[in-house]
Amino acid sequence: MVNIKYNFLIILILSLFILPACKPDKLEIEVYTSDIQSVNEGEVIEVPLKVEFRVMGEDKNNELPKATGVAKKYLPEDSEFEITKGTFGNVMTIVTSIPMGTKKSLPNYIKENPRPLMLKISDNKIILESTGSLKTLNSELKDINFMLSADLPAKSTIFRITSDSKKKVTVLATAVFSEKKPYLHFEKSIKRRKSVEVEFKGGDDSVYKEIPVQLGLKF
Repeated sequence: MVNIKYNFLIILILSLFILPACKPDKLEIEVYTSDIQSVNEGEVIEVPLKVEFRVMGEDKNNELPKATGVAKKYLPEDSEFEITKGTFGNVMTIVTSIPMGTKKSLPNYIKENPRPLMLKISDNKIILESTGSLKTLNSELKDINFMLSADLPAKSTIFRITSDSKKKVTVLATAVFSEKKPYLHFEKSIKRRKSVEVEFKGGDDSVYKEIPVQLGLKF
């Protein structure tokens, strides 16, 4: 019994050092179907994003407030930050926005408005991608603590697609969850003023460690 407890303690201590300290646990992104149509006409639109980090252990050196200061340089001025205590450490929540545009419209926008993430629209497909600013942000975070990072994919990425189009819109995705049910090939049509949530898991065995999180819309 003593050996079992001792081994468990060793594993727990090692896990605190091996696991990433500040990788996104959850991303929540909300997109309206009319925004897709506006983007296809050349606009770049900021869409709501909520990010949640669970940080293991105590923050004795006030590293989270320092990380918040760094992150603010790459996010809109009206972004909101909150740090609360969790079961095994702290939880940092960021309410902000990221740009959504096309391959043609995004580069100039990102150059003038540095953002770590963006949504690229290509043939009515929504693709979540990192930018060069994410690499710079991670470099600055690791100057605070080498375990701090904001790499993709998050453990959970949730897209909420809301239709404000007159006609039905079909949402398509691969290897996702919706309403807690797994789908290899997800397809659902939504009417105007209706919405659907699609969740992408980002674990070690997830396909989204190899390709960007993405879903399609059929108008």
